[in-house]
Amino acid sequence: MHPPIRRLFLLPALIIAVLVGACDSTVEALPRLDDPDEILEEALRTTAELEFVQARLELRASAPEAGAAQVAYTVAAEIDLDRREFHAAVDGSLGIGETQQVELLLVGTDLFTRFQGLSGVEESGRWQRTAMGAGEDPRAGIPPNPAIAVALRALLEDDQLATELRGIEDCGDMRCYHVVTTIAPDLIWRAVNGALLGAPPEAEVDPLDPAIPPVAIDILIEESTRRLVSLAGSVTFDGTTVDATLALSNHDVEVHFLPPPPDQVDDLPDGRGLEPSMLDDVGGSIDRN
Repeated sequence: MHPPIRRLFLLPALIIAVLVGACDSTVEALPRLDDPDEILEEALRTTAELEFVQARLELRASAPEAGAAQVAYTVAAEIDLDRREFHAAVDGSLGIGETQQVELLLVGTDLFTRFQGLSGVEESGRWQRTAMGAGEDPRAGIPPNPAIAVALRALLEDDQLATELRGIEDCGDMRCYHVVTTIAPDLIWRAVNGALLGAPPEAEVDPLDPAIPPVAIDILIEESTRRLVSLAGSVTFDGTTVDATLALSNHDVEVHFLPPPPDQVDDLPDGRGLEPSMLDDVGGSIDRN
């Protein structure tokens, strides 16, 4: 698989790994809390030692000025957070009648993929294997879990982040704290410029983009275990509205990933497999939206 395409479809799964990489196997009921900051701190604590999780990420973007075109992707994944391996199914729509389905399996340094609906890719039902070298593995750019937890705690302490406890409500068959966090534009800008994950304190940050709005995130945290259950948010920027929801389940339910049977796999040496024309097709579809 051509490296840019591989990274395109790895991105949602890696986003999930980063978001949950900061979850604990505590199962006994804990005392009720009423401070939203303390609730979020506890969610980080119980999230920091999780080894396995199932995650579902839904992303939807629409641009009314572009004729109400809509891009939607759903990622359902089982993740081994310790080994950073996963099995994920990605369903996507580019809003122009084109749908794409990609299945990814990452075991060790071998990435297995198979496609449906991707322009220029023959659908055979067979897996394509790409061996990722040290310089090609996108996991290398993800900070270790403790660093993620430290960065998120720093985020909670920032005066540009406001928290509010909306109450305790049903979430499936559980009871959950409903916390809303509102992130100010200045904090968002510093975060995207690396200020939370390793940028030197004296690093110069470009002036704040005035078009960046504040972002509110609805967070559900299970009351009895203080585990993160879901995050949801919506933001409109430059005429495009993006809605995102991340739901976590099966906390610490162990999973193991094995490569597909060899007779169902085609090797792709040196990461090749998609021709440049296929990249043009995908890029053109995104540009049209």
